[in-house]
Amino acid sequence: MNGLWERAAGRIRDQLGQIGFETWIGPLNFVGVSSGTVTIEAPNRFFRDWVSERYMGLLKDSLAEAAGEPVDVKLTLSEEPHARGRRAAARTNGVAEAAAPSSNAPSARNGAGDSHDRHPHLNPRYTFAEFVVGSGNQFAHAAALAVAGQPGEKYNPLFIYGGVGLGKTHLVTAIGHHIWASGNRARKVLFMPSEVFMNELINSLRRDRMGEFKEKFRRVDALILDDVQFLAGRERTQEEFFHTFNSLHGERHQIVLTSDKVPKDIPGLEERLRNRFESGLIADIAPPDLETRIAIVQKKALRENLRLSPDVLMYIAENVSSNVRELEGCLTRLAALASLNNSEITLEFAKQALHDLIRNTTEATPDIEAIQRTVADFFHIRLADLKSKRRTQHIAFCRQVAMYLCRKLTQCSFPTIGENFGRDHSTVIHAYNLIARRVSNDSAFRMSIEKIERELKSVRTNAA
Repeated sequence: MNGLWERAAGRIRDQLGQIGFETWIGPLNFVGVSSGTVTIEAPNRFFRDWVSERYMGLLKDSLAEAAGEPVDVKLTLSEEPHARGRRAAARTNGVAEAAAPSSNAPSARNGAGDSHDRHPHLNPRYTFAEFVVGSGNQFAHAAALAVAGQPGEKYNPLFIYGGVGLGKTHLVTAIGHHIWASGNRARKVLFMPSEVFMNELINSLRRDRMGEFKEKFRRVDALILDDVQFLAGRERTQEEFFHTFNSLHGERHQIVLTSDKVPKDIPGLEERLRNRFESGLIADIAPPDLETRIAIVQKKALRENLRLSPDVLMYIAENVSSNVRELEGCLTRLAALASLNNSEITLEFAKQALHDLIRNTTEATPDIEAIQRTVADFFHIRLADLKSKRRTQHIAFCRQVAMYLCRKLTQCSFPTIGENFGRDHSTVIHAYNLIARRVSNDSAFRMSIEKIERELKSVRTNAA
């Protein structure tokens, strides 16, 4: 990489953060400097317009500081004649060519650009290269990388939990692809939804083929079981999985599990299985923040060859905040309607095409401060007490309720919530789990929590 661009890029990364840098600056190519003008190549018109509108000042300032004198910046398109032929050099110099964020996958091979690196029975799109990392999934992503790099050695089992459509299945499938590819395709990787595991067990029992069943599940190098919460209440299924778990774990073969809840919050899950699930590493995935949602929309749009203007991209990212699946659904709808109507995707077109989807996902959500204030009022304590170091039983309880509601009602990660209370993320996790269990078991307490939520909703409605 050119020294000038490398120095400037370091400053830009500090300003934007890693995700913002990889999303908007990483795909740019440094072309050269001539007569005080730095020429930079954008991969497409959308990128050029977006960077010009939002980051031109930062580019100029950073390059001027790196050069030690004022510079001009010219953004060109890769399709322009003088820009062609630069790509090979750019690859050699380590400048990103793809118009998408880096995945920080375990190895260069794991980008899954080569179909030979994809397991034939796993979803080919669910690779580390296609996974967009943000604050809400960063810890789970790092854990997945570690497991993929050293299966059976680190974090066994790996238990990833989170809401619907947040990327759990994508992430654990990426682990499977990498384990298979890095083992020269000789490793046996088995991915299965827990309901399929249960159905196969039932069929094996009916046909008296339990030997084949055990051979299938206990002779793999990595077992990935999706949505293990569906094992709950199934006594025979839990018993068989318990023995399967012990067999694989004893041989140091990797086990990866997903769920919508932490193990101790899964009703009907046997204690012995709960203990096994909790013996490894537990990582959560939270809803994506705005920066991550922008990156997700951009990545899928480029994959689908959709040209979205910055205002359309921002409209989708700002208005669909619950999960990744809904973001992708919006883009699928846009692509289909634009193709059928032979229409350009303008902001007005997007609003009309997505009006029903957007309306269903845009109910206002409270911020952390609003939750803190409402909880303090409800329990007749001072707002300052929630953020203080005081540990009296009543104050600590109110603080735990506020943390629980912050996690439930916002898209904030555990660390972000902790920062707003002057606590670390482990304290927030403990508070969330504690209050969630009480909500499940104590109907009177649940009614109190619901009353606070109604008050928050009333405040949002009045503010609107």
